[in-house]
Amino acid sequence: MCSCCGDDGLYGSDSDFTNLDTDTDSLEDSSQCSEYSSLSEAPREDGAGDYSGETYNKHSATKRARTDKGTNAGTAPAKKGSGRRKKTLCLIVTMPIDILLEIFSLLEPVDLLYLFRTNKAFHKVLSANNAVWKAARANRGGVPDCIPGMSEAEWANLLFGHDDSHCQECGKKGIWPMDFGIRRRVCPLCIKENLVCVENFPNEFPEYDPIIMDLVPSTDNGGDDHEHLSSCTFFLTRDVVDMAKELKAYLKPGAEQALEDFKQSRKKYVSLDVKHAAVCSTWSDNDDSRRRARALDFRDQNTLLFQARLVDLGHDAQDVKRMFDRHHYGILDKGLTDARWKRLIPKIERKLAELQEEWRLQKQSAASNRRSSRLLDMYKKYAQPFPQATIPPPYDFLKLRDVTEFIKSPPTGDKESDIQLCSAFEERILEFCAEYTHKLKLEVTRLLTLSTDVVQGTTALQCQGIDAPDDMLMQLATSVFQCTSGSFPLITWDKLQYHRCSVRSESWDTGYGILMSTSFCTFSISERGVAAARSLLSLVGLDAQTTTASTMDNIQCRFFCSNCPPRLENGGSYRFVMNWRQGVFHYFEKRDQSHTEPRWESLSAAQLQVVQSWRAPEYPGGTRQVWRCNKCEAYYSNPTTRVTVIAHCKNSHGVTTPAEGIDFSYDQSVIERPPPPTKYFVTPQTEKPSTVHKTQKSKRSTKSTYRCQHCNGLNRTFILEGVKAHIKTKHNINSPSEGTDFCNNDSIAL
Repeated sequence: MCSCCGDDGLYGSDSDFTNLDTDTDSLEDSSQCSEYSSLSEAPREDGAGDYSGETYNKHSATKRARTDKGTNAGTAPAKKGSGRRKKTLCLIVTMPIDILLEIFSLLEPVDLLYLFRTNKAFHKVLSANNAVWKAARANRGGVPDCIPGMSEAEWANLLFGHDDSHCQECGKKGIWPMDFGIRRRVCPLCIKENLVCVENFPNEFPEYDPIIMDLVPSTDNGGDDHEHLSSCTFFLTRDVVDMAKELKAYLKPGAEQALEDFKQSRKKYVSLDVKHAAVCSTWSDNDDSRRRARALDFRDQNTLLFQARLVDLGHDAQDVKRMFDRHHYGILDKGLTDARWKRLIPKIERKLAELQEEWRLQKQSAASNRRSSRLLDMYKKYAQPFPQATIPPPYDFLKLRDVTEFIKSPPTGDKESDIQLCSAFEERILEFCAEYTHKLKLEVTRLLTLSTDVVQGTTALQCQGIDAPDDMLMQLATSVFQCTSGSFPLITWDKLQYHRCSVRSESWDTGYGILMSTSFCTFSISERGVAAARSLLSLVGLDAQTTTASTMDNIQCRFFCSNCPPRLENGGSYRFVMNWRQGVFHYFEKRDQSHTEPRWESLSAAQLQVVQSWRAPEYPGGTRQVWRCNKCEAYYSNPTTRVTVIAHCKNSHGVTTPAEGIDFSYDQSVIERPPPPTKYFVTPQTEKPSTVHKTQKSKRSTKSTYRCQHCNGLNRTFILEGVKAHIKTKHNINSPSEGTDFCNNDSIAL
């Protein structure tokens, strides 16, 4: 297929400079030129271009009498024009024919085709001189010889004729590629409708002799609808029908030899046509490559010319180069004249200004993103040691005035410099976190001061206003809070500051983990928690306005919930023994009719002695990955097991006997609940626990009464097997144990 009929299809249209170059660049309009075929004779043209073939001898034209316009009265003599006569090509037709032919032989076929259509004189001269066409074909890169039976002008028109580049079947306009096999330009729709495959010939033309396929031109290009028949030979339907009509003229008595001669001549013609089509296809491919290379070279030259002129006007050389590296805008494929440059320069400069602003914004955005990312990384590093609830939202830090101005400041041009400048905000991060903690403490102090459930007789403080945090007030045993979710109580500031609201964690999954998830937690006073704490303080005889949580932790008292009756097990009955923190959690979570108000009873001295003789279970479990080193940040982001962190303290810090709470501790944001209460049998068991254990083991529990101790803030319950599977999968604990990793809500209720 040949696409050499024009260069317009080399590149797609450009929307960047729509109508940027719509005016023509021709310097002169030669449509009014005189028409002469030679120096001594020329055809007459009096009307609409008909050619009579007559000639006339050249003679001097009669001169008109010169009139002096200045002789009339009142009229000044006209000044003689000083300008030069306008240049035209009208007199080229007066040149000798041999000189014209010499000039024509330097042109290409498309140029001769234009001259061939100019007037009858050129038409006559070029029709009679095939040597000129051959030379023109050689100038175009060796255009193949004409198809047998076709003139040079027709061949040039078939290859390069823009005006005749319509579909030769339906007449649809467009520069359709030429198929050398069938010697036609055919649009895709006509290819689909008018081509017949050799395999379908008997079905399409059952009345025709298959010999026709050897007598008409063929092609192996069946279009997109025949891709599955890529190895098939196709024929144009009209060629088949026309050949059938020609053969019909020989189907008469005595014309057998003439028919045979006709068939042989057609076969020879078709054979030559096939060879010629192959030559033409090869040339077409080479010509396309040469044309594209020539167009690209021309575009490169124009690019350099445009760039040089724009730089001379004072534009930045790199910006100009970047502009044309990005796109050619459809303005580089034509010659650059002064008139065209004057017309294009305002639009080019406007486009360059738009691109420069776009590049500036892109550069600014990239620099701002780098700085923000670096500051967030620094924020994560320096804010990480702070308790979870006291870490302000990272993006609140980025909204600080000085930080925002730095992020939006113009780029330095160097990526490393942008990153290094961020180090100046290290101290600002620590200050910001400290300020946030101070504000949070202040709000908590105000919350406690306004709550009559916590302290009484503080009207003086309420009237005066609070402008500083009260650390003592936040450490009272009655300072019990709850977060937005309200799943469990937070006793004193010590627990509030480490609280991590798991409900919020998924909303801020941006790679910064806890920093994102704890920023929107809102705290309030827990009325049930305060009521439970006040009742316990009253039971042990301590003042609710002065007793701190640490004081309650140190007293040797344990309690039974008077609202929960004993529960039977193995022939005996038991009650849950709780310390004061466990009691606060117990009353906070039990909201049934039996727990409308907190009621407790203290263990007797004998009962307390029995409880103290028991070995307290390890809490949290040593196998849980919640332990951190207090002397370094080795396991701060990724807590490990108790054994690992103890070994780390010995090997890395030389601590002979690491102590919990001093050398290492657990992550309080993960372990927010106290250990589950302990069973105390007020009536001894009469049956062997092992027998009951076997019976219970043989029968699977189907009640969802178990709760995971690791999922803080969630009230989801499981069956026994379900909670174990959950802990193994979710928390990577292979051997979960009751009390440490999960608890039975049904048992706690009693």
